[in-house]
Amino acid sequence: MSVTPYVMVDSANGFRAFIESAFDAEVSNVVPLPTDPERVIHAEARIGTGVLFFADSGPDGGRCMRSPAEPVHVQLWTTVPDAEAAWARAVAAGAMPAMEVTAQEDGNRMGGFVDPYGTLWWVSTPA
Repeated sequence: MSVTPYVMVDSANGFRAFIESAFDAEVSNVVPLPTDPERVIHAEARIGTGVLFFADSGPDGGRCMRSPAEPVHVQLWTTVPDAEAAWARAVAAGAMPAMEVTAQEDGNRMGGFVDPYGTLWWVSTPA
């Protein structure tokens, strides 16, 4: 059994560029909308050992609301080799800092940011 997050965004192509820049994501299975090849109805990204699905929102994408002002619709947790580097790449790629990477009580290093599409990401490096 497993679960795969599926993120609906206002620009799947922009989101793709962001996750490739911030996480070195490997994107595959990009399916364009037949009536508008600039839009994506499904794509898959491998980030480390995890998989994330994403697509453009809208009438053919199934999301009825635009990104909220506050990142409450989803939060994604990622374990990375270097939280500081991932956080810095994300901010350089357009993310808004939510929490700088800091040492946690358990020795892990963790920080957060909101991507340009409204998703709150947490990056963590184990102690």
